[in-house]
Amino acid sequence: MTVTAPARTPPPAGADEVRPWRRRAAEARDLARRTRVGRLATAAALTLLLILVAGVLALVATLRTQAATEDVTTRSGPLTAAAQELYRALSDADASAGQGFLLGAGEPESLRLRYQTDLAAAGRALAVVGSASGGDAATGPVATLTSGLPVYAGLVETARTADRQGLTYGSAYLREASAFLQTTLLPAAQQLYDAQAAELADAQAVADGGVWTVLALVAVVAALVAVWLLHRRIARSTKRRLTPGVALAGTAVAVLLVWGVVALGVCAALTASARDAGSEPNRELVAARFAVLQSRSDEVLTLVARSTGGDYEQDYVRRSIALYGWQGLLDRARDEAGPGPVADDAATATTIGRQGITTHELARTLDVAGDYDGAVALALSTAPTGGQGSVQQVEDALDRAITTTADTASSDAATADAATTLLAVGVVVLTLVAAAGLVVGVWPRLQEYR
Repeated sequence: MTVTAPARTPPPAGADEVRPWRRRAAEARDLARRTRVGRLATAAALTLLLILVAGVLALVATLRTQAATEDVTTRSGPLTAAAQELYRALSDADASAGQGFLLGAGEPESLRLRYQTDLAAAGRALAVVGSASGGDAATGPVATLTSGLPVYAGLVETARTADRQGLTYGSAYLREASAFLQTTLLPAAQQLYDAQAAELADAQAVADGGVWTVLALVAVVAALVAVWLLHRRIARSTKRRLTPGVALAGTAVAVLLVWGVVALGVCAALTASARDAGSEPNRELVAARFAVLQSRSDEVLTLVARSTGGDYEQDYVRRSIALYGWQGLLDRARDEAGPGPVADDAATATTIGRQGITTHELARTLDVAGDYDGAVALALSTAPTGGQGSVQQVEDALDRAITTTADTASSDAATADAATTLLAVGVVVLTLVAAAGLVVGVWPRLQEYR
């Protein structure tokens, strides 16, 4: 009886070509695990990969930091200052318009010029902020201010004209102008300022370091350790105390580590100083100056409105408490600044401002008693103990403090920006040098095993 062998199924097409590749891959893995040359090649490849990864992370961290410091010095910082100036100019214009109205025909040319200068300054600051806003959310406030400034100026001029002609409705136009500024223009200016201040804070947070900086530091340290371990492996296996290429790679990585730590560390420290000793106390001081100017407008409008000025008086009291009360704006500004000239100026503003409240109360007493002219004279007096004199001294002290903090923020930010100069180029060059040195140093050692 004949037994027929079962037919064999032919291998799939291409199997003969696939299997050798699989065998070669398996042999390569086995070679990498079991032979000295394989282990050396694997260690060198991993070290090279780690160097490249460290270089990429260091470059990303550097570019992010440089972009943030440049933004602080050239965009968000100047735009925040422009938004501050816009709000200040509007508030001061309102106070000047009210004082000029009270003085009537006796308004000095200097006060009229101050009002006009404030409007011009507001227009310039608005142009700066508006040109940078583009299609952002700030466009709404910019449009409101652009269309609203002529309306406000027109209402003030109508009030002045009516007052010069002896018409009683002039004060109504002035109150309408002030109400329009307080309820429409100043809130829009505040939105702009808040938006720019938030952008500045975000840029400072990035420049202060972050997750990318930490990742880059860890990767560079790991690369340096890997190069050192590879050099030790080569030294033990070849009895060579020095492999020049690998030593060059280690030196390049070490230089990258030191340069990066120093540059980014200095940048972070200066950015923190610009924020803590500059922009943060500056923000509180600016808010205090805004409140001083608005309370001055309330004080003047209380006299303009005469018997109908109760709401303005209440606003004055509320803002004065927020300014000069315990843990008010000036107390917070002094705490933010710490000991030094800024805190001294804030303390001076607090002391004089509280004295100014006494002057205001005396003026109100005269007004209630029927001595309206005496109340106006005291409120507008430029003597040190007069109403305008007290306000001017408070403004002068705040201006000094604001200038000091702004200069600190600007100077530290500029130095922080300079600290990372050429670091990005250095990262690229040192990474390539380290990678090339590693390859040049390891390749001859691998060839020795052939």
